[in-house]
Amino acid sequence: MDDAYHRLAAHLEGLVMGFPFSEALLDLLAETYSPREAAVMTGLPNDLGPLEVVGPEVAAANLGRPLKEVEPVLKRLAEESLIFSGPTQEGRTGYALLQVGYGMPQTFFWAGRLDERARKMGRLVYRYFNTKVTGQVYGGTPTKSFRYVPVEAGLSRGEDGPLQKVMPYERMEPIVQSAERIAVAHCPCRTAARAGGRTDCGHSLEVCLKYDDMAEFVIAQGLARAVSRDEAMSILDKSEQEGLVHMVDNSRGQVRHTCNCCGHYCWNVGLINRRRIPRDSLMAVYFLRRTEEEGCLGCGACAEVCPVRAVAMVENRPVVDLEWCLGCGVCARVCPAGVIGMVRRPVPEPPRDGRELVDRIRVEKSG
Repeated sequence: MDDAYHRLAAHLEGLVMGFPFSEALLDLLAETYSPREAAVMTGLPNDLGPLEVVGPEVAAANLGRPLKEVEPVLKRLAEESLIFSGPTQEGRTGYALLQVGYGMPQTFFWAGRLDERARKMGRLVYRYFNTKVTGQVYGGTPTKSFRYVPVEAGLSRGEDGPLQKVMPYERMEPIVQSAERIAVAHCPCRTAARAGGRTDCGHSLEVCLKYDDMAEFVIAQGLARAVSRDEAMSILDKSEQEGLVHMVDNSRGQVRHTCNCCGHYCWNVGLINRRRIPRDSLMAVYFLRRTEEEGCLGCGACAEVCPVRAVAMVENRPVVDLEWCLGCGVCARVCPAGVIGMVRRPVPEPPRDGRELVDRIRVEKSG
């Protein structure tokens, strides 16, 4: 295999949300980029946070090559959604490597394509992002990249209810309302699975919300469509009805994603559901379920809807495995007696914003 792919793989491993090396990664890169494109990409810095862009002259200088050779390659890669593009501080077009969870491997699937190209990329992506690699990417640091946000019903019935006592970053509505630009894309996990012929998960596909700079990117690239705040809230409500779990960036501000995840194929909830990676090794969980036992009807609705099988009915009473509970609150929404709520875990609050989140992970990775 061309040495350019080995150099690019080593470069990508150094990203904050980097790519652990494997032969499967080389296969994925070789299918995605030409040797020339791979070589040019090594000129883009790998010490920046997700979506932090630099001008093409930076890449050219790092490579020691003329700008007129480097810039057209970067422009073509951006047009094909194979690198991120956005405005620099000076207002010019800048570029950045796609980082895990911030466009890679999602750009192959956000548009909802179910064609042969999607099937081929899906096979390569699943081969690379196996349990070991996913655990290395997301479980390698104490600070987690993403967290779960409980549904409103769970928060309103928890020990911190009513909702006025819950912090804005702990609820979906304030996150949506604070966004200037919103887009909805297809869930990359379920889309990849559907493209590969897996039809046992019937959950909706077009439920992946993006905000602000990430929204601008996916809309411009034709990977998603713009939606209003009202439509975004309707998408969240429909997701809750389906028992999907709200996952967002693990920060109090500057949230760029809301994924609505299922226990079938989503990289986080699915792995936890199958007990492949311990919950706290993979995700940040700030709430757990509490049940008012005396009012419980013993109907079993909560056990049926739980996306990670953390609830078992024993003698017509729900027993919750708090080591695996996501604190997502989807059980609270279906409880006919209204006796399920969320309680806050005694853990530190999320980083202040995206910058602090990235800085924490970078420091922890460096040891």
